[in-house]
Amino acid sequence: MSRGKLELVWTYYFDHTTMEQHFEKMARKGWILDRMGIFWHYRRSEPKELRYAVGYFPGSGVYAPPTGEELTFEEYCQIAGWELAAEHGAMKIFCNERENPVPLETQADIQVKNIRNGSRRFRIADGILGMIGWLLTIYFFLSLYFDGARTLSDGSGLTLAFTGFMLGVYGSVEFITFRRWYKKAKANAKRDQSFTPTKGYPALSKIIMLLTMAAVVFYAFTAGGGLVLAVLAGYFIVYYFQDIIRNRMRDRGSATAANIGVNLVLAFLIFFVVFNGYYYFSSFEAGDYYEKRGFHLQGQETPLTLQELAGPEFNGKGYIDTQNIQSSAFLSRMEIEQLYDEALSGAKGTPGYYLEYVVTKVKLAPFYGFVRSSMERTYRSGENWQTMDSWGTGEKNELQALQSVFDRKGQKIFRYLLCMEDRILKIDLSFEPTASQQEVILERLREI
Repeated sequence: MSRGKLELVWTYYFDHTTMEQHFEKMARKGWILDRMGIFWHYRRSEPKELRYAVGYFPGSGVYAPPTGEELTFEEYCQIAGWELAAEHGAMKIFCNERENPVPLETQADIQVKNIRNGSRRFRIADGILGMIGWLLTIYFFLSLYFDGARTLSDGSGLTLAFTGFMLGVYGSVEFITFRRWYKKAKANAKRDQSFTPTKGYPALSKIIMLLTMAAVVFYAFTAGGGLVLAVLAGYFIVYYFQDIIRNRMRDRGSATAANIGVNLVLAFLIFFVVFNGYYYFSSFEAGDYYEKRGFHLQGQETPLTLQELAGPEFNGKGYIDTQNIQSSAFLSRMEIEQLYDEALSGAKGTPGYYLEYVVTKVKLAPFYGFVRSSMERTYRSGENWQTMDSWGTGEKNELQALQSVFDRKGQKIFRYLLCMEDRILKIDLSFEPTASQQEVILERLREI
């Protein structure tokens, strides 16, 4: 039988009422709280009726050793039957086995003041994270408008945007909930010294945390984001051990700098192992035929090059190749560019050949229309798209071709948007492709 139990902290720092009720419920199930940090840690015990009270001691640090005033406060609580069960910063959680114990808090106005001051640091941190979350959400929607295909194909960006939205909701709910409670509690304390229970919507907090972690795990398994999963695992491992070490060093009276230093070294070592382990296991490459973020590549990194289009006179000297491939559960996107660089070739005044193409592979059919509209808007070169028949229509009219012509650094560029059954191809060429070159383009990029 397990002797310990971990539970992720899902309540707001100020919400003492929800925590007290939760800890009492856990005690009736035989789990007694004995440590707190990013996790609540319980030890196995006989089921019992315990009374819990959460108090706040402003000025108490997470790493700093207890002050004399803190120790005196804990002694007074112990005399009244309240044993310190766990603590984190200004928060001190006490339990009492008496059926009708003396209340831990006796003055409502002081309680309100202590909760406000004791939770300020965490509320500010949550508020900053919430603001960052809303900024990420706004940026995501702007990106969705200006380049929807790139945005939807970026699995890490989608996960970050979703996480940002969750943080924004979490921070906003905390701000509104605390302000409403504080205003009411302060008025009640001033009127007749009556206590006002806190309310922090714990179910919503749980949902936000679970959805965020589920989004990270989903991204890791669908878009090759194993590193993100490794970082998440490392984050929880670090905090698990830091909760233990930090509390023990604090109880022993270790200096603040020493406590922080030990925990920083621990975090560095754990993440060093996590990162190196990830890169070691991800270094194993498949054979000649492999899948790269949603694209099937046969024997080469770049599916289409100028060497295959321009003919024997193209020697590749002075050319730069760039590649970017990203993937999500919705789209996979490959962007390849091959351009001439005068500094590398030594030739001056020669524009050379130019090739750039973007293949957007739509994994979910309902997104196809949005992706096409987005790419038509994103890659419109100042002129309206012209429908082309020279590329052919393929079987069952599965291919539709659009063309636009523009200048790039004094060079005429032919741009095409090729809409196929499950993908959309944007390709820029410094020459107008012949029928045989069109066949090569379609052959290379239709099936990857």
